[in-house]
Amino acid sequence: MPVRADIAIVSLGTTTGWRVADRALAEQVTAAGASCVLVPVAIGAAGRLRRTMALTDIVEALAARRTAQGASAGATIFSTVTSALLQPLRGPHAIRFDTTASLSRPGAGGAWQRRREQEVLARADLLLPMSDPAAAAAEAAVARAVPAGHRDRPSASAGPRQVVLPSPVERAREPAPDAPEAIAYAANPDKRGLDLLCRAWTAAAPSGARLLVGGIDRGDALRWLAREGVAEPPAVEWAGAVGRDRWLALVAGARVFVNASRFEDWGLAQMEALGAGTPLVTVPTPGPNAALPLARALAADLVAPAADPAALAAALRAGLAMDEHQRAAYASAAERLLSPYSDEALGAVVAREVLPALLNRSS
Repeated sequence: MPVRADIAIVSLGTTTGWRVADRALAEQVTAAGASCVLVPVAIGAAGRLRRTMALTDIVEALAARRTAQGASAGATIFSTVTSALLQPLRGPHAIRFDTTASLSRPGAGGAWQRRREQEVLARADLLLPMSDPAAAAAEAAVARAVPAGHRDRPSASAGPRQVVLPSPVERAREPAPDAPEAIAYAANPDKRGLDLLCRAWTAAAPSGARLLVGGIDRGDALRWLAREGVAEPPAVEWAGAVGRDRWLALVAGARVFVNASRFEDWGLAQMEALGAGTPLVTVPTPGPNAALPLARALAADLVAPAADPAALAAALRAGLAMDEHQRAAYASAAERLLSPYSDEALGAVVAREVLPALLNRSS
């Protein structure tokens, strides 16, 4: 980069949600009066090695390290903990994350990441968790940091400052007139609980109702379901990759959004449903899931008490049975709850708290 920017965002961008979040943050930094460059991480041929959790994180962390070497800026924001894991000690920097390895990398496959992130988080100048649960997990990781992770910090006992900075929740301008009764997202079928979703839909789907599943095409979905011993349910449309505007319009037009995820790092797809006022039918997905407490506050009967097909099917029936008055009241309440997630509200946080901390400016 020939021109030195105020902020460089090193964007791992391995999911649609992170690409959306990183672009939004870059726009917020610019709107706040600082120059910003978004630096996408190029993984290249090494991406073929991403076969296990440990190898995936090594490949992506090394790619982020190579990419960051070319970023010339007054301060750096690493998007995800993974992108920061193997960075050398450097000037002012923040780490933005939806989850930590301590939450999302259990077992032997996440051992080195859990150890490494303690020091990496402890030495950052600023932490930008996307939710309160992610902030609490980072605080606990910093508290476990080895002494070497504190040597460069004069006030190590307090750890780095944290500012909760979620992604803004986008809304469609108009709902799609051809939207289905139910919509779901399953780009990663195991993580998204596609087997549970299909079993619940088979049990609960009213005659003539359609379920649209985004993020996966029919061939991939049926191969995965066959391995799990699950039959293709009736009236399902496998949409594959859907353009962003079209996806938001479909979500806004559906009667319910259905979530069967086994773990949520933040829950972008669910938050988009709530932002559109579309009732969220969900299992109690663990993780730093920002959408779950909101869903419970809006309509507890649409949150299944357990992650099993019968419980999700019952919640799905309740969601599809909502009349227009109930749907309008749900949408109105969701709009109030989602107000802190507007681009305007989060842009103010960037201007008031993030940039002063990284650029040594007064807010």
